[in-house]
Amino acid sequence: MEQLKIIGYYICETVDLPQYLAGISTQLLSVSNCLGELHPKWECLFDERHKGKTSEYQKRLQLGDEQYRALVKTARGLFQQGKLSIDCRFLQKSDAQHFYKQFCPAVACRIVSVSTTPIYFKLLAEELKRSGNLEMLSGRPDNSAPLGCDILGWDIPGFHSFLCNSLHQCLPKAEFNEVGLLKNDFSEVAAFARRIEGMGEPVAWIPCKIGEA
Repeated sequence: MEQLKIIGYYICETVDLPQYLAGISTQLLSVSNCLGELHPKWECLFDERHKGKTSEYQKRLQLGDEQYRALVKTARGLFQQGKLSIDCRFLQKSDAQHFYKQFCPAVACRIVSVSTTPIYFKLLAEELKRSGNLEMLSGRPDNSAPLGCDILGWDIPGFHSFLCNSLHQCLPKAEFNEVGLLKNDFSEVAAFARRIEGMGEPVAWIPCKIGEA
């Protein structure tokens, strides 16, 4: 298989599986905001309009006022420098690791890499360029240990998963692990992506490897 290229890094919280997906696993790890919980929440990047939401977020992270102010300052700084996207994607693994250790110890999270083949990477780069986010792609070779695969489609301001529309029901050979990621090999997942093209959300479906960062 050709070398995969990293799209970026996410701090993903392991969550309970939505009821409508019952049967594929018991928990879910997803870089899609439709399904999963990602950190930092995008509300932290903006102003007082989201004060109520961020107050609830502070409580869930079990952070004191000073720590939470540091979280917001760090997140906004990375965002302004083009190192953190509105969909919670970190450009550099080191930034994700630092943020995770400093602000997220109270929640069950993992840092994951998302990667795909050069052809699909180029397709995504073109889509991001149209939305002004081209700089938010790593492009580094992916040598991470695999956690599983997903099929993702970019829709401003983030990814949909093929699970958002229960498209796994169209893929009888799809097999899932304990966190709702595909455990089929990447070539099979690429074939799945081609099979569901044009279904569900109006996006280009991209086969992705989810790695342990």
